[in-house]
Amino acid sequence: MHKYPNSTRTLWVLQGEATQLFEQLSQTICHYSGDWLTVTSHSELSSYLPNTLISDVIPPNQTKQLLGQQYRHAIFDATVGFNLDAFAMLVGTLVKGSILVLLLPKNLSTWHDQDSLRWNESQMPINVPNFVAHLIQTLTEFGLSIYPKISSKQVISSKISLPEVIIDNVCDLAEQQATLKQLLNSTKPINVLVAKRGRGKSALAGLFSHYQRCIVTAPNKSALTTFFAFAKSDTPFFAPDELIAQSCITVADYLIIDEAAMIPLPMLEKLLKLAKANNTRVLLTTTADGYEGTGQGFLLKLLSNKAYQYFELFSPIRWQAGDMLEQFSDRLLLNGLLTKSDYFDVSSSSIQNSKVERNNVDILRSIFYLLKIAHYQTTLVDLRRLFDAQNLTIWQATANHNQIAAALTVVEGNLPDSLITEVWQGTRRPKGNLVAQSLVAHAGEQQAAKLRSIRINRIAVISAYRRQNIARQLVQTIFEDAKAQNIDFLSVSFAYTPSNYQFWIACGFVLVHVSSHKQANSGSYSVMALKPLTDSGRNLIIKLKQKLQRNVYWLKDIIDLPFTEMIESKDKSQLTQDLDAYDFDELNGFAYYHRPFEATYATLCRLVRYNQTHQQSQPQQQLTLPVLSALIKSKNNQSLLISSYQLAGKNALMQTIKQEIKTWLAIQVSDSELVNNGNNVLFDEKTNNKDS
Repeated sequence: MHKYPNSTRTLWVLQGEATQLFEQLSQTICHYSGDWLTVTSHSELSSYLPNTLISDVIPPNQTKQLLGQQYRHAIFDATVGFNLDAFAMLVGTLVKGSILVLLLPKNLSTWHDQDSLRWNESQMPINVPNFVAHLIQTLTEFGLSIYPKISSKQVISSKISLPEVIIDNVCDLAEQQATLKQLLNSTKPINVLVAKRGRGKSALAGLFSHYQRCIVTAPNKSALTTFFAFAKSDTPFFAPDELIAQSCITVADYLIIDEAAMIPLPMLEKLLKLAKANNTRVLLTTTADGYEGTGQGFLLKLLSNKAYQYFELFSPIRWQAGDMLEQFSDRLLLNGLLTKSDYFDVSSSSIQNSKVERNNVDILRSIFYLLKIAHYQTTLVDLRRLFDAQNLTIWQATANHNQIAAALTVVEGNLPDSLITEVWQGTRRPKGNLVAQSLVAHAGEQQAAKLRSIRINRIAVISAYRRQNIARQLVQTIFEDAKAQNIDFLSVSFAYTPSNYQFWIACGFVLVHVSSHKQANSGSYSVMALKPLTDSGRNLIIKLKQKLQRNVYWLKDIIDLPFTEMIESKDKSQLTQDLDAYDFDELNGFAYYHRPFEATYATLCRLVRYNQTHQQSQPQQQLTLPVLSALIKSKNNQSLLISSYQLAGKNALMQTIKQEIKTWLAIQVSDSELVNNGNNVLFDEKTNNKDS
């Protein structure tokens, strides 16, 4: 085995059937004093562990509760699925002298990884050959042997011999002490402390509270175990939303925000504004190369145009420098920045755009790095997707054999008619086809999921080479390749910013849909844009564009976007707000199925307007829509209506409005005058089928 003289943590890899492995381990771990925290999807296997350890068994999707905790010895069961997030969190909790036992399935070549259900657009788990090859290559690089898989003939009672444990409690705290001194001398309103796991940033933040009047916030209080072990005992904790709701900080000179990258960006923005308004300074800590998003991308977005001082810790405390387990984990998770060579001049003639072979780990590593510095929420799920996700194509732009840009594309559409109908009704929303399904579910256009499309999922350019049309050229290459495959249109969904919007419009995309709510993570509205390749694609885009132009008349009251700059002006005669056949389809979909209220909002506004203009000749119709009319008049202030009508909540409000519309539609069926109005068929009794 390869030796790591400074390492005090050890990885031991076993391969076999889970039940047998757990049974043998239970006879071994009794001889090693420690916590033996176990992460496994096999909850029933806890019975094989000593009774004293059963309470320390957790599933992979609950490992966030480990943040801020410390353990000695652990078992990570990957025989069913390899959750990289959970693995990274577990590694970060283990102290010096720990053994991590990694359990792998009997046959990796035929293994269907259950974790793929989180990141692959499929209903069934898939083989993950590229990740398996990367895992085996990484084990080999570190000289780690896999314990031979256990056969049924092997004596089950035989004991597995674990590696020797090295315990070294010597800590060099010089870097942390020097950084604390620098923090206390800082005059900036915002101070940022960044470090990888185990560097003592939470402990340092706790020590900081002894020198300043502080309050602390974090994603959850359980993540502050280490902080409070070192902090002044009476340091108050407030949840982020609780602090924002108070809108006043009177008891502190400093607001400490721990594990900041796990807090949604809009909430962090509010916390910084709150601190500034109260003349309170901020100490913000976050993790570099974290599983919750990357510290670098997070800082680029949060701290743009803000005055702050940056600090970084490099020396580990929880384990020794040069720790083998940390190095193995970093290599497996493709952590760390690439070595940056001198920048070079790029001419358009020297750029080559090409597809990437998925089994080239070195190229995938550089692409993952590109995504991390360009996108705030790039996580380990994206890494697994890069390796083995189906329907995914990876593109790169290179100049003189140097990678300068990358893009990810996903095949969508060509869904069966029955499924498309269920998506429109709101009764099905299977994995995948993000834009295609959204345009059916929210824009009401079923053809969007019937046609064949390619969605540009991510695109990133190294910062030094931006604004040189490199990304546009890459998009054009994707366009030409899709055209050769007879794809109907390209699609993209992105968080709206003026620069993002202008880029995609310059690439020839047409805005076709906007979300009704801001994204929790980015604090921006999500918008969708398409670029046609065939006549069918062009016709779909024309229809969606006209529908959006018509709906903006109402959407501008509830969505804070610069629609006058985004939407071309149309002749008012082309943007009639009279009810038409499409509107009646939407009303039936909302009343009798599960079409979302937000997707039907503009139609509901037109309904209220129509109803009001006909109240003199048909006063009974006005009486059927009191709650809906009040909601539209309030510009969709649902809380006000719930309170005014003493309803139980949003669901009760929606059910009340659905019943009003059903009553209104029933009146129209019996009113022959509304069946046909001029050239517009307003109501087709065939569409009024109740949900069984």
